Amino acid sequence: MNVLIIYSHPNETSYNASILQTVQKHLAPEHRVKIVDLYKENFDPVLRYGYRKRMEEDSFILRSQELIQWADHLIFVYPIWWSSMPSLMKGWIDRVFTPGIAYSANDQGSFIWNYLRGNQFKKLLKGKTASIYATSMAPTWWYKIFSGPLNIPDSYGISVLKNAVLNHCGIKTKRVCILGEVGRDVNTASMREQHLQKVAAEVKKL
Repeated sequence: MNVLIIYSHPNETSYNASILQTVQKHLAPEHRVKIVDLYKENFDPVLRYGYRKRMEEDSFILRSQELIQWADHLIFVYPIWWSSMPSLMKGWIDRVFTPGIAYSANDQGSFIWNYLRGNQFKKLLKGKTASIYATSMAPTWWYKIFSGPLNIPDSYGISVLKNAVLNHCGIKTKRVCILGEVGRDVNTASMREQHLQKVAAEVKKL
């Protein structure tokens, strides 16, 4: 299996870094694994012209587009900040998951009618799967309550990626794993270690 890990955290000693290391360590050796570490890449995350005009070619963006097409399974590791993914990761998605690469959209007729009939989006990454491993300072139930009923059972920070991005491109999210209250005294070393063991067990199933 071709596995692409998308990692988004600036601190090399963070708990997210521990999750990344756990994922790398416990993936079966027969998998072919590649990593996109967003904070180590020098790229412009701003979609400066929307999708009406192409930006200048960026070798990292082109390589990322090749990688999402190459991958059978995508693993996202990131913190939830202000109820969402880090802005660098959102910018990467904006520039990489573009029309013609990840999806195509029907601009004719009613969006809702087209969507209900399955004619609004052509999912160009259909058949691929994904896992999401995230952390947050707030308890996980907090986000579920204050994200609104449309996002349940996921928090907003997960729902946007899982439902609004991956699903519309044809990628099915198989696993979502969040550890809340990271950085708070109630989140003990034992709890963090148990969570890493859970991540390891899930990764081994791939």
